[in-house]
Amino acid sequence: MYLGRRGALGRFTLELAQACRDRPDIDATFIISRRNSIAADVERCASSVLLLETFESAASMAVVRNFFSARRQLLNYLDLHAPQVVVTLMPHLWTPLLGRDIRRRGIPYFTVIHDALSHPGDQTGRITRWLRSEARFADRIITLSRAVADQLLKLGIARRERTLTLFHPDLSYGCNAIGQERNFRRPLKLLFFGRILRYKGLPLLLQAVEQLRQEGTPIELGVAGEGDLGKEAARLTALGAEVINRWLEDDEVGPLLARYDAVALPYLEASQSGVAAMAFGACMPIVCTPVGGMVDQVVDGKTGVLATGVTAAALADAIRRLAVDQSLCVKISGYLRQTSPDRSMTRFLNEIIAESSVGERRSNKPGA
Repeated sequence: MYLGRRGALGRFTLELAQACRDRPDIDATFIISRRNSIAADVERCASSVLLLETFESAASMAVVRNFFSARRQLLNYLDLHAPQVVVTLMPHLWTPLLGRDIRRRGIPYFTVIHDALSHPGDQTGRITRWLRSEARFADRIITLSRAVADQLLKLGIARRERTLTLFHPDLSYGCNAIGQERNFRRPLKLLFFGRILRYKGLPLLLQAVEQLRQEGTPIELGVAGEGDLGKEAARLTALGAEVINRWLEDDEVGPLLARYDAVALPYLEASQSGVAAMAFGACMPIVCTPVGGMVDQVVDGKTGVLATGVTAAALADAIRRLAVDQSLCVKISGYLRQTSPDRSMTRFLNEIIAESSVGERRSNKPGA
């Protein structure tokens, strides 16, 4: 179940549906928002889809008005089909309520918690406490990084025996692996991709690139994503950066990545990164700061380059390594290609299936 309307989790849901299609031994239904841009794509590849009418804005009366009809539709479906488990791929404004209804029917409820704490500068963080509340009653709490699991345990929201840490699967966005040998006759082409929010650290990246330019290390920069560039717009212009300041659709991602050598994640704070998963899916190196779940996703010198600190100087050092080492990009791209099964959506699906089977065996024990 994923009830959001857009974003990387839509792509996550679609690629999970594609992985399920390749497993004829399981019968999976995808419960998604009718308003999601990937709804039609999921319908084309999933064996069963339940579309629920959600809402466009959290401030809309449709939040309440549509909830009751969607709840009735969902519970009727569950009563009819009695699934082995319901897995929420990301909490939604409604799922802390729906999850309790699901458990009352004796159906195990798994939730994938992406964030334990709100991100600085992200307005959606105001509801993080509500979204993560379903970790208190879920039969299994799944996180995509140890950082989030540790935060949930520290806050007392999750119990260790119910918490399972997996990984963020690679996202291919329907394009073939892009990573290839760098052309060293031109500057390193570095891409910042994603919403422009304070915790994403764009000013830190600009400071690092400015430093590298001043010392004579050639870097070409691109910034793509929705959000207020503010005073950074003038700095980007001065750097001659390619700027696409809007939301990008899925079919634009592959061509964008193909124009760059590596992806920069100068985060000030992070749970894990869907952008890193996107880069890995294209076998592209990433350069990132050592915050939160990024130290789980990035193995320095293998899947990317990890800065030694959250400073412009440390980030510049990391970028410089990629820019001047003629073998590093090739080495990282090759490693990402070789190890892609370890980060695949198929492996993620298999882990969920295995965990649900364990839960079923436990519940069938006498006295369970």
